[in-house]
Amino acid sequence: MTTDIELFRNGLLKDLATDEAEAFLSRCRRKDYQDGKLLFAEQSEANHLYLLVSGRIDLQFELPAQKGTATLATRSPGDAVGWSTMVPPHRYRFAAVCVGPTTVLEIDRPTLQSLFCTNYHLAYLFMRNIAVLSGDRLLRVQEKLATVLGDEAVNGW
Repeated sequence: MTTDIELFRNGLLKDLATDEAEAFLSRCRRKDYQDGKLLFAEQSEANHLYLLVSGRIDLQFELPAQKGTATLATRSPGDAVGWSTMVPPHRYRFAAVCVGPTTVLEIDRPTLQSLFCTNYHLAYLFMRNIAVLSGDRLLRVQEKLATVLGDEAVNGW
């Protein structure tokens, strides 16, 4: 469990006391998935949070006009996916697809909610860390968008 704590110490588990991190991780289940496994579909009910131990996970969304999907981001070990599990309306915003053999720690929504209701400090740090990580990711999307729009302005449509 110490290895898992260290893997997520700079992200989701940042500033959690060791006993708080252990309390959280002890409620997670380790699961292995194969390449191409769909962890969850875009707009499906968000029932699990996943912490990526090994492998990669692509976050994808549908492109209705093109009848295909686009990958918004690829997550690496130490990252978490499925944050929609913690906030209403509890719907995943993207699809999550395993890239290569992938190992995750999985926790279901009722277990997570129960843990947060019994440990407010843990809940606060968890949500603060998610807000920080979300802000960082939003900034990266903004930078990508600026690059695309800049290219269009220079090169035309």
